[in-house]
Amino acid sequence: MSSLRRWLRDGRWLWAFGSGFFLWHFGHLLHHPSVLDTLSTAVFSVLGPISASGAVLAVGVALGRQWGTASLRHIGRWVAVGAVASAFLGVLTVIYFRLNGVVLPEQAHFVSNVTTGGTVAGSLVGVYDARAARVSNRLRHERRRVSLLNQRLHVLNRVLRHDLRNDVNVVHGYASLLADFPDPVVSERGEIIREKSEALISLSERARHLQQLLEGEQIDTETDLGTVVSRRLEAFKREYPAAKVNVDVPDRAPVGPVPLLGVVVELLAENAVIHNDRDEPLVSVRVRTDDDHVILRVADNGPGIPETERAVFESGTETPLRHSEGLGLWVVEWAVNEAGGDLDFRNREVGTVVSVTLPRTDSEIRDDAGSVLDVTADSDHLDASLQSFRGGPE
Repeated sequence: MSSLRRWLRDGRWLWAFGSGFFLWHFGHLLHHPSVLDTLSTAVFSVLGPISASGAVLAVGVALGRQWGTASLRHIGRWVAVGAVASAFLGVLTVIYFRLNGVVLPEQAHFVSNVTTGGTVAGSLVGVYDARAARVSNRLRHERRRVSLLNQRLHVLNRVLRHDLRNDVNVVHGYASLLADFPDPVVSERGEIIREKSEALISLSERARHLQQLLEGEQIDTETDLGTVVSRRLEAFKREYPAAKVNVDVPDRAPVGPVPLLGVVVELLAENAVIHNDRDEPLVSVRVRTDDDHVILRVADNGPGIPETERAVFESGTETPLRHSEGLGLWVVEWAVNEAGGDLDFRNREVGTVVSVTLPRTDSEIRDDAGSVLDVTADSDHLDASLQSFRGGPE
């Protein structure tokens, strides 16, 4: 009994179903060769049903190997529905003709032919439905997997941002005390600990920004980029008083929804300062518009972005080395991409120009000069701005 249940559950009965119809029609051909007298009766009375039975058998064998027993059972149910429904219609047809005094020849063969047609129709519907079910199951599995990954990421991010940051703040506090210690050896080591703890705190902030990007937080329908740049860089100047920052923005530069737009501005300016090896870091931030876009360009007098790090962003894949140092630029990259913009890095003889191009929402806004800006002209302007910081050409 268990073998029979397993035989039915595995869908092997579908193979037997097709084989049975195939043998039925082939046997009828052997016992009634007269059906081959004409081409039409040969095709429609014998060869057609035999081919249909073979098709059902082939479907069962092929899909049973490729899709597995679950899909085969799904198809088998549709084949059974098609066979039962068509057989019922065939029997009703025979009864109808008999009640009207007409006796169909080869009644059993007629019902078998109709049933075979129903099985073929059922197998076609079953294949389509099984394929749709497989796609639906795969999508359901992917959604469940993504949900699980998001949950794990949320827990990991909470640990980094909350638990780890609280402990690092304690370490940073004690390190500040050691850095102010009269003993120069203790003071030097305390300063190292303080710098490392500040780097960990900065990393936790980047993790918070990434979570906000994933959750779609802080996205305004429309924002004026010039206003955001002016406001954020005022606070930035107070945080980095040793850096000289030049800001040049138009009266209006509206852009569409950009996640963490203020954070993007801060991260670009911060990256231009903290990786700068000059005694006096210089940063020029300029916002301009063309017919369709708003362009933010940040130039500095630093060493430039290493080619290896630029290759990471161009390829879109992270490397196992120094993966935390460029996390801020990854936040910028993902935020700009989320807004439908473009991010471009260009190294010059001195320093780097980072360009962020965003879609503009006000088509009537033009540049102050009334023309479209190009990268070369804007870079010359940035060079002039940096030279003005130095008090003239070097």
